[in-house]
Amino acid sequence: MNAIDILFQSGTFNLSKVGKNFINPCCFGEDLAAWLRSKLTEENIKTSQPYQEDWGWELPVTYGIASYYLCMSRNADNAVAHDDEGEWHVMVEKRRSVWQRLTGKGKIAPDDAMARLIHKILSKEATIRNVHRE
Repeated sequence: MNAIDILFQSGTFNLSKVGKNFINPCCFGEDLAAWLRSKLTEENIKTSQPYQEDWGWELPVTYGIASYYLCMSRNADNAVAHDDEGEWHVMVEKRRSVWQRLTGKGKIAPDDAMARLIHKILSKEATIRNVHRE
């Protein structure tokens, strides 16, 4: 896979109320995608409208000449009293052309600028903790 995984814990985003528009009961992340989109816009990063997948939400982003999918999903922590407390997973997936895939070029680097920016945005938020790469 051509991605970097960033995980964090928070009770800020919805993990407990299944929306009427959910494809299935685990499609949480709409509010996280909207929040992250607003933070990226503040950084002058071009984003598209986030959309739902059957496992969570995806946010298309362009940073410089590179394009990404920011894929968001969650793991609820059923051991705590707060229904929205849990671990979130943001996968920073770099998009590549068919030619790049065939030739092995354009892979995401361990120090990728978009992954660093996402990590920075998450780490600065007071309600988010334990931000780390997997």
